[in-house]
Amino acid sequence: MIKNYIKTAWRTIRANRFFSILNISGLAIGICVSLLLFAFIRQELSFDTMYPKAEHIYRVYMKLSAAYNEEKMLTLPNAVGPTLKSDITQVDNMVRLVKDGYGATASIGTGNDNFSEKQLYLADSTLFSIFDFQFIEGNARTAFSNKKSIVLSQSSKEKLFGKQEAIGKLISINQQDTVQVTGVFKDLPANSTLDCNMVMNIMDSWMGQNVHWSNASYETYILLKKGADPGSIAQEATKLIDKYVEKDNQYYTQFFLQPLSAVHLYSADLTSGVTTRSGNITIISTLSVLALLVIIIACINYMNLATAKSQKNAKQVGVNKVLGATRRQLIIRFFVETATISLSAMLIGLVLAIILIPAFNLVGKTDMTIQHLLNWNMLGILAIAWLVITLVAGSYPALFLSGIKSISLMNKGYNKQGQTILIRQILVVCQFSISIVLIIGISIMLTQMSFIRNKDLGYQPENVVSISIRSLKNQEKLNTLGQQVQNLANTVATTFAQSIPGFNESGKSTYKFTTDKQGLPTLSCFTYGKTINTLGLKLLAGTDLPNVIGRTDSTCYVLINEKVMKFLGYKTPEEAIGKHIVTEMSATNSIISGVVRDFNYANLKSEIGGYTYYTMNASSESPRNLLIRYKTADLQSYMEEIKKIYTAIAPDAAFDFFFLDQHVQDQYDNEIRSSNVMTLFSFLTLFIACLGLLGLAAYTAESKSKEIGIRKVLGASVGSIIHLLSANYIKLICIAFLIAGPIAYYLSNSWLNDFVYHIDMPWWAYVVAVLTVTIVAFITIGFQTFKAALLNPVNSLRDE
Repeated sequence: MIKNYIKTAWRTIRANRFFSILNISGLAIGICVSLLLFAFIRQELSFDTMYPKAEHIYRVYMKLSAAYNEEKMLTLPNAVGPTLKSDITQVDNMVRLVKDGYGATASIGTGNDNFSEKQLYLADSTLFSIFDFQFIEGNARTAFSNKKSIVLSQSSKEKLFGKQEAIGKLISINQQDTVQVTGVFKDLPANSTLDCNMVMNIMDSWMGQNVHWSNASYETYILLKKGADPGSIAQEATKLIDKYVEKDNQYYTQFFLQPLSAVHLYSADLTSGVTTRSGNITIISTLSVLALLVIIIACINYMNLATAKSQKNAKQVGVNKVLGATRRQLIIRFFVETATISLSAMLIGLVLAIILIPAFNLVGKTDMTIQHLLNWNMLGILAIAWLVITLVAGSYPALFLSGIKSISLMNKGYNKQGQTILIRQILVVCQFSISIVLIIGISIMLTQMSFIRNKDLGYQPENVVSISIRSLKNQEKLNTLGQQVQNLANTVATTFAQSIPGFNESGKSTYKFTTDKQGLPTLSCFTYGKTINTLGLKLLAGTDLPNVIGRTDSTCYVLINEKVMKFLGYKTPEEAIGKHIVTEMSATNSIISGVVRDFNYANLKSEIGGYTYYTMNASSESPRNLLIRYKTADLQSYMEEIKKIYTAIAPDAAFDFFFLDQHVQDQYDNEIRSSNVMTLFSFLTLFIACLGLLGLAAYTAESKSKEIGIRKVLGASVGSIIHLLSANYIKLICIAFLIAGPIAYYLSNSWLNDFVYHIDMPWWAYVVAVLTVTIVAFITIGFQTFKAALLNPVNSLRDE
């Protein structure tokens, strides 16, 4: 019996090739898009599930005081972890992590070869047991039993030593420390928040030995005992602040516990994390909705075309009923037909998804492989989707046509019933509404991203390159490097700096008076050179920091922004110049050299705070970067010149650099990725909707062929015929806009509110959406309507 149903379905598909091709194409594209999106979503949701103790692992974070806008911060003082373990009985273990150089690139030497490493961590030895690292050389218990030890990932080991055994090998770190390899662990999977390639013992460094409650630079994870209550532990942890920190020094007010399962996707509002693998639940939710919308539109296409061609099916069903077919048999027949079409679309969509994985990785900045699509879980989802699509898309023809009396089905005019037309119009309005919301959304997203790229940040990150100089400990070598780079023809200005704007600065306070306990929290950066010219800062008054300071000069020269100036009570920049102020760098001898305009050192989701550049003798901090402003048409040759100079001065150090404008763009990686994906798949969604419109237009022209013939005989023009066939779509687009407009406004406004600095809601985005949908719709239906209007009335009026 099923075999006969399949044969009947196949004959119906062949008899309606045009409609079948449209249906299969729409469903195939929809399935392809949804498969890629769901595979990506599933990968994001799988983060950190591979760790056996995951349900008992929590990350600790803290809320800062009102002076710091009550921001929530992921990095803590290094005393927090050990104190939680010793003072709270429900805490079984803890581990602290910090990147070497607080995130600066490390130079790794192995004899004759030098490498750059961005993922070198310092951590407690408990890291390996809490997260159950899988060792292939050495073991977790003895990894840090000796001083000056380092543990490598498998890929790092192969990069440094090839296939040789790494245990016992010596490695030079930043031309300063020599450490011994004591273990090699399997690479952490791509869906692990932890992204370390190399790990050194934090207890070999002052970072672990000098325990304090001040400098917050350490991520801290704790392992709870079974049955422990995270809520009560967070409350106990918060009480430790009053116990160990003086009231005047409490710049943080509360501790929280975040389960490991929430770390990847629920940390977008938390600052200063060290991982490079960050996600966003909002993006996942948005993509999930988009994937469902694509499938819904594809199903709507099928249902639209099914109702449109119901007149042809009606007579066939009527004959079947007269010959004794039961309603159950007819329902099965229509569902088998839908199942056949959807199965064909599934297979085509799966093949398309596999082919398009590289393109999706490029657009979405992901690392998916064919294994993410061809696994039992995804194939199971595909099977469920096939069943759902068959039931949803086939429901109308199966349930509606099978329930109509045979005498009605044989009536030529039955299909003009208001119910059939109304259903079709509702479905078309749904398609138009979804398309309008998506177009408005992507218009606003792209406009905001353009605003970010073009906004005056208060400094100029373009044409600035940062060279890592951590391996150059000798001041003479630093001066030689700076001077030789400055002498290059294409160099505009250089400065040595502790950090680049918004990355790796120190947190220090500025006070109005020496007796003050509460000051203004500021970011500070030690620097010397042409800081203003190199970074393109806007000097409002005074001068740049001095490039050379006398050996006996104990002054701390500071360059402050407007935020600091206003806090200190100065009404104009000129008034502040030369004034002595109180800073953590020098409480008694800090002097203002210049005032610069406020600049967006962080991303545009954050307000501008206090910022201080300073230079002094005997600073506790040192420069880690040589910042170079250049002007050249041949950047590659210019960088080769710099590399040649650097290598001559430091032959045993790795040459590492990055461009400042790229760093700025990287701060919006999630937004750029989501806007790229939304743009691509929104237009694919619109294309799928157009396939349905094309089929409807073809059917409308076919069903009204006799009416068109009569009108032409009576003198109707081609224009009036086109108006007759297409006018109804204008009404549907207007209704769709009334539905989509408020929805798009709410969603877009919510997204924009994540940015402190954002565009106003653009009215033109709504106009663009309506015009785009209207134009695309009429281009889609235009060919069919125009062809119908030009038909010879003799042919259309010929008796059947």
